[in-house]
Amino acid sequence: MNSSQPTPPLSVWYDGDCPVCRQEVALYSRIDRNDLITWIDIVTLAGPELPAGKTREELLGRFHARVADGPWQIGVDAFAAIWQRLPVLNWFAFVFRLPIIRQIVQVAYLGFLRWQRHHRARRNAPA
Repeated sequence: MNSSQPTPPLSVWYDGDCPVCRQEVALYSRIDRNDLITWIDIVTLAGPELPAGKTREELLGRFHARVADGPWQIGVDAFAAIWQRLPVLNWFAFVFRLPIIRQIVQVAYLGFLRWQRHHRARRNAPA
């Protein structure tokens, strides 16, 4: 991207009920001094506020990001899109796009998602 052109804002959908996700969003928000990322808590959205073609369950299943109506970046690719916009972390975006690193991180991310689903089910279980 040409450095003289402004970076388009990135919208990121996250699970506001996930303590790890909230901490991560808080960290990224502190680093994002240019407001290049808009954070959208999936849990607080009413049905009509969900992006067209996406269900709440689908959005809660994996991190989703995109610029305007561009293509969706999901999971590890969403993290790379976030880090690309944050000056302190932008070199991670390049590293995560290297095939072997991306595969390793993808496996770790899938493990985190299993842990997160388990804990979401426990939080939502009747007392």
